[in-house]
Amino acid sequence: MKKLIVICLTFIFTFVSCFSVNFILKKAVSVNDFSNDKRINLVIDAGHGGMDAGTIGVDGANEKVINLAIAQKLYDFAMVSGISAFLIRNGDYLVYDENDDKSRSDLYNRLDYVNSIHNSLLISIHQNHFEDSSEWGMQIWYSPNDNQSPVLADKILNISKMNLQPDNKRLNKPSDDSYYILHKASVPSVMVECGFMSNPEENKKLQDDKYQNELAYSIMLGLNEYITEEL
Repeated sequence: MKKLIVICLTFIFTFVSCFSVNFILKKAVSVNDFSNDKRINLVIDAGHGGMDAGTIGVDGANEKVINLAIAQKLYDFAMVSGISAFLIRNGDYLVYDENDDKSRSDLYNRLDYVNSIHNSLLISIHQNHFEDSSEWGMQIWYSPNDNQSPVLADKILNISKMNLQPDNKRLNKPSDDSYYILHKASVPSVMVECGFMSNPEENKKLQDDKYQNELAYSIMLGLNEYITEEL
């Protein structure tokens, strides 16, 4: 009798779990069901890495760690929803292969990686910092080289505001040459500054696993909306 109860409970748990995932990702189903020539390949760039820690939070936290955590979660959401995805880095390192010419910078290698993927779309994950510790909220920089990058940026920011930051008044901006990858990109490309590590409250949230999942999921929903409405 106990064995039967365990089997029934396991079945119910499995059914509910599958239903929940299906409900959460209902907007994502088949969003990338194109021919191979039109299929979007999402390239996810976790900013910084290795000796380059990125910005430092008010508690000493490293941006590179937060970037990678959110990037990995975004990758998981993309793969579950049927979108082909690639991580530029999947660990704590700068982007060099064993035989790379070290005279080339990490940024050159990241751009080369994006260009090596057919029909790619770039989402780069970063965190912000400002001398005024009251500044907070997501903001997105986009490549000025095509008319799809600002559209993608707006989709992501609008959904993130709706889901997580309804009081966020920030606007997206085109990148200048200080953002090398965006400035040189030839494909739809955005850099998501998820929040301010100089803000004590937001810095703490950015290190929280649940909040990182919520950020990654909101970015994913923005991408899904871009794919379904614009492509």
